[in-house]
Amino acid sequence: QYLGWPLAVLSGAYPHIAELMDAVGPHIEGDKKTWTLEVGLQGPGGRQELFCRGTTIEGVSNEGRGHVLVIDDVTALIQAQRNSAWSEVARRLAHEIKNPLTPIQLSAERLRHKLSKVLIDSDLEMLEKSTRTIVQQVEAMKSMVNAFAEYAKPTIVQLCPIAIGPLLEEIVALYPPSSGLAFEFSHQDAVPLILADPVKLRQVVHNLIKNAQEAMPQGHAGKVILGVRGIQNADSDQVEVRISDNGPGIPAEQSSRIFEPYVTTKSKGTGLGLAIVKRIVEEFGGKIRLDSHYHNGASFVITLPVATESQPKAP
Repeated sequence: QYLGWPLAVLSGAYPHIAELMDAVGPHIEGDKKTWTLEVGLQGPGGRQELFCRGTTIEGVSNEGRGHVLVIDDVTALIQAQRNSAWSEVARRLAHEIKNPLTPIQLSAERLRHKLSKVLIDSDLEMLEKSTRTIVQQVEAMKSMVNAFAEYAKPTIVQLCPIAIGPLLEEIVALYPPSSGLAFEFSHQDAVPLILADPVKLRQVVHNLIKNAQEAMPQGHAGKVILGVRGIQNADSDQVEVRISDNGPGIPAEQSSRIFEPYVTTKSKGTGLGLAIVKRIVEEFGGKIRLDSHYHNGASFVITLPVATESQPKAP
């Protein structure tokens, strides 16, 4: 039914493909008989990487010329390649940084122990301050190395059916009013059990709540909204978990790369937290995305598969 439609008309009828049509339009209208193009688009389900191949079919006249356009979604392939590359980088960094840390810390502690017996007053104070700084920075580096190592190693998950509502309530109970966060929880009735690893799922939710907590400006009344609902698709049933906050949100220039390793909006940190979260969710067979239409802070949407009756429940 779309034969003979100009690209502009097609884009007008289906706005969600307008950006794609704008990208392939110059190639279709060009002189090359065959061409290829890689296009990155920000869609409602997150960023998509598309590989386009076009071929011109010559008709009787130039007006009768047609085109064959083949579009392959290579998002999963590109992401797998990036994950593999980043894991290797993280593994090498963890190995290279970890080796000298222990000798540095031991040397600082040995100097403090040796010289504290012979120095007095300001010299002793300077020694204590300097060696304490060295030890503290080494500990900070060790935390970074541990984050690199966690990202580099394969995640072992034990999938089982979980009631997501009670699990989220247990997690929220760990954040008292003194944490600076208020919680709002909306739970759709009769939400089916999900298939996930309860320990890893807690890690995912804690990470997202911790990010919201750390992003809150000083003196700002932080609020985290959790929502759970079932989704019925043509091919499978899923459960959607939405975690939103009223913080400053994610800058637009970083929103498309927020799940990539070493991308962070914080002044401190490794930028591996959301990358690890994404990998865990995907190992559940689910997906996570940043809701670009939410403008009151940051909102992350997780979709998880529904468990079948034959799978054993979590203890």
